Amino acid sequence: MDKRTIPVSNIERFALHDGPGIRTTIFLQNCPLRCQWCANPEAQNAGRHLLFLEKKCVGCGRCEEYCPQNAIAVWEGKAHIYREKCIVCGKCEKVCPNDAMSVTGKEMTLEEIYDVVIRDQIYYQKTGGGLTFSGGEALLYPEEISALANRLQRKSIPTAVETCGHVPEENVKSVIEVLKLFLFDIKTVNEEKMKQYTGGELSVVLNNFRYIAERNPDKIIARVPVIPHLNHTIKEMQEIFRFLICNHVKRADLLPYHTLGITKYKQLGKKYPFSCKESVRPGELEKYKLMGEKMGLDITIGG
Repeated sequence: MDKRTIPVSNIERFALHDGPGIRTTIFLQNCPLRCQWCANPEAQNAGRHLLFLEKKCVGCGRCEEYCPQNAIAVWEGKAHIYREKCIVCGKCEKVCPNDAMSVTGKEMTLEEIYDVVIRDQIYYQKTGGGLTFSGGEALLYPEEISALANRLQRKSIPTAVETCGHVPEENVKSVIEVLKLFLFDIKTVNEEKMKQYTGGELSVVLNNFRYIAERNPDKIIARVPVIPHLNHTIKEMQEIFRFLICNHVKRADLLPYHTLGITKYKQLGKKYPFSCKESVRPGELEKYKLMGEKMGLDITIGG
């Protein structure tokens, strides 16, 4: 039994948008970037996080009664959380009758993850699916991912990784042979915008992309989130597409910006850092799709 652990934010079985076929997606915690539009802020840092779904709260007061830290008070029919007192013990989650309190994040052994993934082996085989590691940033855990991918490979279950690419090159080198597919985020090829909107260094991302592409460009599907202020222009998209073509990568998914992150930030008791509060409609991406196809790319809108 492999007792090594990694921090898991969530597990989604029967996922359809994180690679081909029916998949199990494991969302790991910790991320080197701070994308302003992040839809999974609970996965940015490892550990347990309390999400409060205010719409579900009926103001019964059970969470206040059972909280050992006096971190919850109920008034005007709703619970209010004093985050500075909360130790995320999870007692409020257990006693809430309406699932308004939810704790996310736990350490799981590689054996536990393997047991979850293997349950749906028959579906992977019938649909060409498998396991996808997402995040957070999955490539922060190259040894653990390699161990699981090698073990699953012996069961003919392929492993994919969704990555922002902002990791040491050694991490990429150590997993490239065992992974079937990289769903590689290319948010921009503009250094200043990368720094402004994600806090990251563009050169790290592009160098890792090139490293994979030089060895097997068919292992990459570029994932391009279409974000207002960042890249939602013909010029920006054209530059991204040219970068893909120069590296012989043919496939790209255009992912329209959505506002689900606003709700997640609120549930965590945090302020949403991005200025745009309106989603990008999938129809707005058609012009980019047509442009990319004329340039010789295989473009999909959505994952």
